[in-house]
Amino acid sequence: MDLKEIKELYVEELNLLKRISGYGKDFPKENQERVLKDTLLLLFRIYSSLFSALLLTSVAYKKGKGAFFQLPIGIVLRCAFTDCIFALYILSVSKERADEELDLRSIEYANSLLERREVYRDQVRSVGIDYGDDFIDHMWELTMEDNFLHLLTFDENKMDLEVTKRSKDQLKGAGFLKLKSVGTKDQKDYLISQGGMEKVVTRLYHYYKYFSQYEHFSEEGQGDVLVSSEKDGNDNIHLPSAIRALSDGVEEMVKLSLQRCAGNVG
Repeated sequence: MDLKEIKELYVEELNLLKRISGYGKDFPKENQERVLKDTLLLLFRIYSSLFSALLLTSVAYKKGKGAFFQLPIGIVLRCAFTDCIFALYILSVSKERADEELDLRSIEYANSLLERREVYRDQVRSVGIDYGDDFIDHMWELTMEDNFLHLLTFDENKMDLEVTKRSKDQLKGAGFLKLKSVGTKDQKDYLISQGGMEKVVTRLYHYYKYFSQYEHFSEEGQGDVLVSSEKDGNDNIHLPSAIRALSDGVEEMVKLSLQRCAGNVG
């Protein structure tokens, strides 16, 4: 990115942030169904990611190092594109399918916490008190039980409380039609199959896929984000266009949300 493109990117990001701030005022503040509440949360996440990208863009302009800051900007924007596609998905499917998808994601999130006990230990130790591992583990188990009792099962036959992952058989027994959350590609395919926003969704997905490559190192695949020997870098993506694609996706989010508020969807 040269300085002209960085400045253009900053303007696009700032304009979209202002529009998202205005969009939030259109949503009803009471008696919202679950999908609308979660759409607002996703809109806030997009705003947060975009604001972070704006700060990085500002520093890139001041330092004159667009290629250097392209990697973190792209990683942050990937989250925004993912959230936008997911919001469009839950707004487009039936209430039952949306609820099941949200439940599955809650279960998957809770299950993933089972593998992060060391993170919790460090969090407790950060208060400056030297708690022992056994005490911290007990506090972790109580925290998991308090927050995720309705999502997880526990083995009561052991001396120590053990959190057990929600298995596929348990999900089937609970009446789930699907056993894992729907991936971004499947969300995209469903949205395109419904018609009406093929171009918007396709562009959102293509930018999501592009920025996804930023998270994985490859000698051959990092050319777009490495600083080249040339002064302005050697990237081949036009980031202001990416923000315009995201803006179109956010507009679709708001349109579908307002339709749902009016009782015309799901």
